[in-house]
Amino acid sequence: MEKLDEGLKTLLDLGKRRGFLTFDQVNDYLPDEASIPEKITGLLESLDEMGIELINEDEAESRLLASGDLDDEPDELVDEPIDEDDGELTPEDLDEISRRIDDPVRMYLTQMGEIPLLTRDQEISLAKKIEITRKRFRRKVLECHFALALVVDVLKKVNEGDLPFDRTVKVSVTEELEKDQILGRMPDNLAMLAHLMERNTRDFRSYVRERDKATRRALLADLKSRRRKAVNLVEELSIRTQKVQPLMKRLEQVSCRMSELVCQLQDHRAGRGGKEDRANLQKELKDLMRITLETPESLRRRVEA
Repeated sequence: MEKLDEGLKTLLDLGKRRGFLTFDQVNDYLPDEASIPEKITGLLESLDEMGIELINEDEAESRLLASGDLDDEPDELVDEPIDEDDGELTPEDLDEISRRIDDPVRMYLTQMGEIPLLTRDQEISLAKKIEITRKRFRRKVLECHFALALVVDVLKKVNEGDLPFDRTVKVSVTEELEKDQILGRMPDNLAMLAHLMERNTRDFRSYVRERDKATRRALLADLKSRRRKAVNLVEELSIRTQKVQPLMKRLEQVSCRMSELVCQLQDHRAGRGGKEDRANLQKELKDLMRITLETPESLRRRVEA
């Protein structure tokens, strides 16, 4: 892990102690210019490396209450004083209210007027949360070999001129991702991605066969490290999120099928089913593991994250 600034180190220390951080805590760390990609990417990589979850405030409060780390005494309520000059509603007042309610447009506008607008700080906080969630979603999807391979194939077609650049890749002046820059780095990034993916495929096979726990941990650590590097290379090419979103649905389908296969194989071990059926189930499960470079459990965690 690269050298951390003091603010990030303090934040990660808290996350490591509790096992999670909230969006508000992360928002406080990030500058108001929430679109700084290096800052968000570095933060998400650190959270992933340390196994720190990123959760909403309500869930954090529930966890802290359950662990006894949060004072569950209610805040002191300050009753709003009643204005004694407020008299009872007159019949004329009731008629006026009734007329307002009977007019749907008037009622809608009245209700809209009662909804407070976001303050500048709230707008900034919301923008940060959206950007963090977007980047986190992309990283979770692209770290799976199956999704990464599909995205790399799309980028290869862009590089070869078989797919339109503008419909596939997002150009962003604020993130210094202009068309010429992306096209310039695309050949080298794609070559490095091919190398990393080949190494990951080889190491995953070793990981599945290996029985020594220390060796398995080392192989898994290398896999995760190369996956993060691969995602960074893809993110430098700025493929549109619309191209990534459908891949999560496909991962969910693969994960569901893997879980079904595991259950069916357990039934066969209990003496139900023939050897040929069991062999077919095992082959299908191995094929799904091979194309995703995931175990049933690791893919389940990925799609649920």
